[in-house]
Amino acid sequence: MARTVFGAVFLAALLISSASLVAAEYYRWVDQNGVVHFTDNLHNIPETQRGNAGRIQSIEPPRAPPPAVPVSPSKASIPFEKQGQVVIVEATLNKKTAAKFVVDTGASYTMISSAIAKELDIDTEQNRRTAPFQTANGIIQAPLVSLDSITVGGMEIRNLTAAVHDVLADSRVAGLLGLNFLSNFRMDIDTQKGVLHLEKK
Repeated sequence: MARTVFGAVFLAALLISSASLVAAEYYRWVDQNGVVHFTDNLHNIPETQRGNAGRIQSIEPPRAPPPAVPVSPSKASIPFEKQGQVVIVEATLNKKTAAKFVVDTGASYTMISSAIAKELDIDTEQNRRTAPFQTANGIIQAPLVSLDSITVGGMEIRNLTAAVHDVLADSRVAGLLGLNFLSNFRMDIDTQKGVLHLEKK
C-alpha cells in the first residue's frame, strides 16, 4: 500500500513537471509483487506486463510563451510640413494628445500652448516653477511643467520639462520642440523629401 501511494505521488510530480509538454503520455503497470510503476517509455515495461499497462495522458495545456517585450525604435523618419523656413511635425503628449509643433533648435525648452496644457489637465496655477523667455513684448516668466512623455514618429522621451506659453499666433500649432527634446537625437532635416530624420544618441 505504501508503495502504491508513493507511485501516485510520483505520477503527480511527473504531471506537474511536464506542464510545458503537449499531451504527454505515461504508462501505469503493476509488477508481480504488486508494486505500481509509472513510465513515459513503453519499452521500460517488461514484455510480460505490457498487455496490462494502462495509458495515462497528461491534460495540462502548454504554457503560454512569455509576452514579447516591445523594443523602442532607435531611429525614425518623420514627414513634416513646411511654412516658409519653419518645419512642423506632429507629436503625441502623454500618450493621448496629438498636436503640431515647430522644430526649433534655438529654443532651450520645449514649449506648449495653454490650450494644450488644459487638454492635458495641467494646472499651471499650482506650479511655481518658472523660467524667463524672450518674446516680442520683452522677457516673460513662463511656468514650467513636467510632461509624462512626448513622442515624435515613435521616438519617445519621458519626464520632459516644458514651458507653457502661447508663443505662436497660429492656433493650429501647439508649441515648439526645443533642445531638451531634440538634443536626445542626431537630427537631419531633408528639405527635398520633406522628412525629419531622428536617431537616438
